[in-house]
Amino acid sequence: MISTNVDELFDPAFLSRLESLSLLARQLVRSRQRSERRSIQRGASVEFAEYRPFVSGDDWRYIDWNAFARWRQLVLKLFVEEEDLHVHLLLDCTVSMDWGTPMKFDYARQLIAGLAYITLANLDRAAVVPLAAEDYQLWPPSRGRHRFLQLLRYLSRCPLADAPTRLEDATRRWVATRPRRGMVVWVSDLFGADLEDALRALDRLRYSRHEIAVIQIRDPSEATAGDPGEYEVEDCETGAVHKVIVDAGLARRYRERFAEYQETILRYCRTYRIPLLQASTEVSVPDLITRSLMTGGFVK
Repeated sequence: MISTNVDELFDPAFLSRLESLSLLARQLVRSRQRSERRSIQRGASVEFAEYRPFVSGDDWRYIDWNAFARWRQLVLKLFVEEEDLHVHLLLDCTVSMDWGTPMKFDYARQLIAGLAYITLANLDRAAVVPLAAEDYQLWPPSRGRHRFLQLLRYLSRCPLADAPTRLEDATRRWVATRPRRGMVVWVSDLFGADLEDALRALDRLRYSRHEIAVIQIRDPSEATAGDPGEYEVEDCETGAVHKVIVDAGLARRYRERFAEYQETILRYCRTYRIPLLQASTEVSVPDLITRSLMTGGFVK
């Protein structure tokens, strides 16, 4: 059953761990992000960068008159400014996320909450995009820790899609809104209608010219075909129903196909230099985030 209560999905122990994670992230992440987002801007700022000649149309307020007295030439001061980062957290709401213990969708929502908290604590802007939940509005880019409780309420109400949805279609609809360029973190099991659907969805994000990272959520039970027997199986992403007899041969082929699927995703991300973290729901969300911060758990 999908958790829809804030206290049920985000218990006090989980929230207390997030505070310690934000402190860790402030030490390990913030300095790196700031250095990557420094840009030369004209105007008031924190650090002088260089001079350039004054030209018609420039703001005369930024002329360095001391330099003019020395060089008899009008020059402007340029400064290094820090740009706030827009972090777009993409939450997979397709029906394949309705699986496992804990449910992949609940795990993903906790992970989104953790990433959002770190982003807000860093004074960057966090947006949450529920991919495939068509009637549910995204959480607009927001800044400041005071927004976090509202974000938890938003996530607790976020629904799964009520019908099969292609990952490519879901990502295409979001990219078409032309969101401000920034960092995109896609939290998904990457189980689309087929492997090509997942890869085309990644293509959509890659072509959007954002900086992309992917966290693939996996339940341990998905790696095996299950107990021997005869089953009627419904593909939750397509709705197709198949009769299946699980025996030793099919179990072996399933394991091979699953490993091949995972390896293809990994190879794709390595080829296009997309950071990828393949995460098992056996690991708690705070432990997963801590490990990623400490060791750089993403594969490039």
